[in-house]
Amino acid sequence: MRKTILLLSLVATALAAGSAGARGSATTFTFCTDPSFPPMEYVRASGGIVGFDVEMASALAKTFDATSKPLKTAFPGLIPALNAKKCDAVISGIFVTPDRVKQAGAVRYMETHRVFVVHAGNPKHVTGPSSLKGLNVVTQAGTKYEEYLKALQKKVSFNLQTYPGDNDAVAQVILGRADVDLTQDTSFAFQAKAHPGKIAVAYTFAAKDTFGIYFRKGDPLGAKLRAGVAKLKRNGTLVRLARKYKIPVSDVR
Repeated sequence: MRKTILLLSLVATALAAGSAGARGSATTFTFCTDPSFPPMEYVRASGGIVGFDVEMASALAKTFDATSKPLKTAFPGLIPALNAKKCDAVISGIFVTPDRVKQAGAVRYMETHRVFVVHAGNPKHVTGPSSLKGLNVVTQAGTKYEEYLKALQKKVSFNLQTYPGDNDAVAQVILGRADVDLTQDTSFAFQAKAHPGKIAVAYTFAAKDTFGIYFRKGDPLGAKLRAGVAKLKRNGTLVRLARKYKIPVSDVR
């Protein structure tokens, strides 16, 4: 009888330990990101990936009892990597556009504006797209910026050079090797703080862009992401992160 009681006790203990372990193990929410677009995502000197999107992903994952993990991915390969199931979602300061929503579902979380960044004082007198004639223009490769500028070149003649990351592109303006960088107002805010007095916004596009989180079509995760973003807006998390990273609070309301 004592052996039976002891055996039952051991089984109960094992089941309890297994249950506790299951409760303690969190699901990993892996998101593809190209950490070359500060302050949305960038790499610290220590090698860690940080930024608005990274902190948002962490807070978002907690809303569905998961922990977040960034997966470094080149920008042009973000959605292909998602659909190849290398990650659960894409969070990378990426626009919601008609061609992309044909490939994946999207949850919008921030509005923003494109800007022309120039050297301080605007020595080339850039006032808009038509004033790019004859200038050296740079932008990040594989982006909607590049698509726009290539289309604009058919109307206005200028030199265009692309770079792997936004940091690389804006550095060309800072060093005087380029006249204009097409980027986002969020990026300018970060770069202006990092390089005080060296760059300025010469022109802000009137139309707004929207950053979104992409997920595979038909994936139940999409509903969790929508609910999570809504919660982060309601509880002030996105506003707090916007203030931390010097992004206009109105962009995340």
